[in-house]
Amino acid sequence: MAKTTRHRSRSWKRTLLWVIGIAVVLFIVIQFIPYGRSSHSNPAATNPFQWTDPQAEAIAKTSCYDCHSNETKWWWATNIAPFSWLVQHDVDEGRARLNFSEFAGLPPADRFQSIVQEGEMPPMQYTLLHPNAKLSDAQKQTLIAGYSAGVAAMNGSSSGSGGSTPTPAAKATVSTADATAAIQQDCSSCHAPDPALAFRTSSTAEAQALVQAMIQRGAQVSSQDQKTMIQYWTR
Repeated sequence: MAKTTRHRSRSWKRTLLWVIGIAVVLFIVIQFIPYGRSSHSNPAATNPFQWTDPQAEAIAKTSCYDCHSNETKWWWATNIAPFSWLVQHDVDEGRARLNFSEFAGLPPADRFQSIVQEGEMPPMQYTLLHPNAKLSDAQKQTLIAGYSAGVAAMNGSSSGSGGSTPTPAAKATVSTADATAAIQQDCSSCHAPDPALAFRTSSTAEAQALVQAMIQRGAQVSSQDQKTMIQYWTR
């Protein structure tokens, strides 16, 4: 009986050592996967959001900018897989939906209000690691009001410069080849490229709404592709 007990104990320990060894090897191997490390970048802001309330801007920079701007703080843990993969995914998705450094007019103020009030942003996985990013009710109201005022200010600037329709020079920078590449990459899983290339919208706002609807349905559209498609469809 004693020998059987010792044998089972040694067998259990060997199994545990094998499991630990395999886990360590897998952990080392996944560190060589470039995704989540090689994609770290903070491009220069091309169309920064115009905050009119410094307090709202400070709240946004604490609670939103890590994923929704080109000012992401790539701290040391963002270089370690699999955590790096999760962070990269959140940043890519966050910038595609709303980028305060390359603001494209979306989401509209009412949609932003519902997202913040319902607690969708910042997400729980972010506030667990950054407890100071969690918003109080007062901070939510300040942030919502500041965002609405900024959107209004930017729309006023656009109206003062002749409206939101792209200028002929801006349209000329978007080639059919660029539009084809963007549409094939981001839309071809649901739409045939040819009809999408022939599509036209009557305004920039309509094109922006179309791109936002695609993103809400799960399309992964980079900020640059958003601009390309919006400019192409409004040419």
